[in-house]
Amino acid sequence: MKQTLVLALVLVMVLIAACAAPTAAPTAVPPTKAPEPTKAPAAEPTKAPAPTSAPAATTAPAATKAPEPTKAPEPTKAAAPAAGTPKMGGTLTFAMKEDVTSMDPLKANQYGDIRLSILVAQQLVAPDRSGKFVGVLAESWKTDDGKVWTFNLRKGVKFHNGQEMTSADVKWIFDRILDEKAGTLMRGTYAGIGLKTEIVDPSTIKFTIASASGPFLNYLALLNRSAIIHKDSYNADGTVTKIIGTGPFMMDTSKPGDSYTLKKFPDYWKKGEPYLNGVVLKVITDPNARLNAIRTGDVDMTEELPYADVKKLTEKQDANFTTNVYYINSGERFVMNTKREPFSNKNARLAVEYVFDRAMYNDAIFFGLGQVHNQPFAKTDGWYLDVPMVKTDLAKAKDYFKASGLPQGTKVKAMLMANQKDRTELLQAMLSQIGFTVEFNVVDSAAWNKQGAAYDYDILIGTMTGIFDPDRPYGYLEKASGSNWLVGGYDSPQMADLLAKGRAEADVNKRKEIYKQVVQLVQDDAATIYVAGLPWSEAWRNSVKGYKSGTSPALMMMDASDGLNVTWLDK
Repeated sequence: MKQTLVLALVLVMVLIAACAAPTAAPTAVPPTKAPEPTKAPAAEPTKAPAPTSAPAATTAPAATKAPEPTKAPEPTKAAAPAAGTPKMGGTLTFAMKEDVTSMDPLKANQYGDIRLSILVAQQLVAPDRSGKFVGVLAESWKTDDGKVWTFNLRKGVKFHNGQEMTSADVKWIFDRILDEKAGTLMRGTYAGIGLKTEIVDPSTIKFTIASASGPFLNYLALLNRSAIIHKDSYNADGTVTKIIGTGPFMMDTSKPGDSYTLKKFPDYWKKGEPYLNGVVLKVITDPNARLNAIRTGDVDMTEELPYADVKKLTEKQDANFTTNVYYINSGERFVMNTKREPFSNKNARLAVEYVFDRAMYNDAIFFGLGQVHNQPFAKTDGWYLDVPMVKTDLAKAKDYFKASGLPQGTKVKAMLMANQKDRTELLQAMLSQIGFTVEFNVVDSAAWNKQGAAYDYDILIGTMTGIFDPDRPYGYLEKASGSNWLVGGYDSPQMADLLAKGRAEADVNKRKEIYKQVVQLVQDDAATIYVAGLPWSEAWRNSVKGYKSGTSPALMMMDASDGLNVTWLDK
């Protein structure tokens, strides 16, 4: 009772502190490498596991009833396009939370990179709002066995330099992606599936792969990292200072750290679009400054306001602008380093899994706006699978800790970034209930990545977005993945076998059954803890018409259906 009271008091303290805290910036992560399938035993039963052998283990009691997770509010309905004929022209200013770190779409690794890239450059295919893959620069495609894919390109598409796009441009891009010296983010993925590209004719391209027929379309669409841009985009040293793409907007001027100005592409393949003459992406890293900018009208739109303010604004909208909360496939996860003690001990991980209170975490960190979950997909997505979530059970957590043989007061080091400081008191309070003492190491993003890759941590908190297929988030759970450290170095032959089967299977329903086993095994092994789907927010002034939030961290649907391409200004 005393511990519960302490935890409740900590929650109140965290909520008060978070009112002034900035929105946590999701951590960008590299793509996974597709490994060769490995044989493994069949999946274990899906019931909660008993503690693995350890001194004086006691049988875990039946789960006591835990509080129901706080339900995330329904997304605020975005303002519907205004009636009447859209006004052509005008320049819209958008406040984005991050600067651009790479102009090269093939190296887009941060949200600033993605925000810019998707307005300027496009890929062959992309998911629509229902999650179905549709053509963008490809008009249609076919495959007989999932290993040979033939794409018919959209005719009449022009690059921003006026040249028409052909299959030679597509092949050039994929050859560059596979060039080890180019340093592209999708190289490991495509090399891992044995990708080969062949020109059939000027408007037809053929891909041959050795494996991964299930997620192949997802690879082509993933965060625009396979965008088809003109080869003249590249300088002699391989850098990009001006993207020459096929999107509705073309690059005009760049002021790193300040702003990026885009202008309308008059020969865009979707006739009549865009409505705007231009877009200014203004870098404002402070969420409170972004809120002030939208309030004063210094910007027309903004992203990611402080959660406390978002909560208030969705309950009572400001008279001058609309604040919209929306959910995409994304999530925050709690990671334990399985490469070293104490979390190489499965019982220690299970103790944390059962003491971890997702609902309390969501209330404290996201003001109840997140979607409490056990998998990194939005609850409306077809890949959100029916796998019961482990419920908080302090008695069971204590039994697992006892079974681990660890002494009371066992110290663990949690590596956090500066924008995750609001997690410290809550994590300490939760884990101290079972015997852990948490020490915190707050670092910048560069050190976070360096120390993480070296497994110099016991605990970290990661996030992920840009998920259209289960192969992306769950692929990290393989030892062969370059991102395996982001799930604590978890290594299981059984998991590797399941993921190889899911990657090779083309039938969606069969894949879902495989990934149900994956989600269950994640929980049975406490491989990582998926905590909550992130609450995304955007706000726009009343003069902004026709816009609605998308399904990825971008200002335009990746399938080119809507977004800033059909937004207009009534001023």
